[in-house]
Amino acid sequence: MGEEAADQLALPVIITRGQSSEDFMQEAELAQGLAAAGLTYLGMVEPSAPLIPPRLAAFANSAAAEGEEWAASVESDAPDFQERFNHEWYMLAADQGLFSREDPQFLFASAEPESGHGASWWARVALRAEWDLAGAGAAAQVTGCGWGHPEFVMLSLDGNVIVRGSQGEKWTDVVCLRNPHRIRSLREMGARMTDSGSIPRETREAIARWLAHAAPDER
Repeated sequence: MGEEAADQLALPVIITRGQSSEDFMQEAELAQGLAAAGLTYLGMVEPSAPLIPPRLAAFANSAAAEGEEWAASVESDAPDFQERFNHEWYMLAADQGLFSREDPQFLFASAEPESGHGASWWARVALRAEWDLAGAGAAAQVTGCGWGHPEFVMLSLDGNVIVRGSQGEKWTDVVCLRNPHRIRSLREMGARMTDSGSIPRETREAIARWLAHAAPDER
């Protein structure tokens, strides 16, 4: 990525890491896994960015959304499940602002390569012309836990749109939550998580940053 393109990034991204060969290997494995889903890895977002962390964003499908939720569901045993789920995800994500159709970049929840205990954070990705979240990506354990079993959390570059994919016993849902900073139940859950010793310190600090930065009446 050239300097001109880097200057246009809405969020600071770590393009390279120089700490150890292990870090590079972990990042290479992440990039390879994302590629299986049809996602190009662009780098990890700076940990100091005041974004809702993935651990809290994952509750998007269970938070009381207060009119800020859109969703689509596909029967988990449908013979054309893979195609239908991928289609529903793309239409919902594009229509509700996870990314623009002209430049489909967004943030994807993944394990932070430098975290010793696997704390999750946001990787910046771009959607390729050929992609498959429900099939190949899930089979690669990146966008799911096996072929036809998608599970993921995504965030728009500005932090205002969460898209959560999750599979139940009979239905697989794609849920979009807009303006998470305005969702009282999500903020209250975040506040409780900052007091929990079972949550990694980095995640608790990230939640506190997000709560302080994204006040409900700020936008």
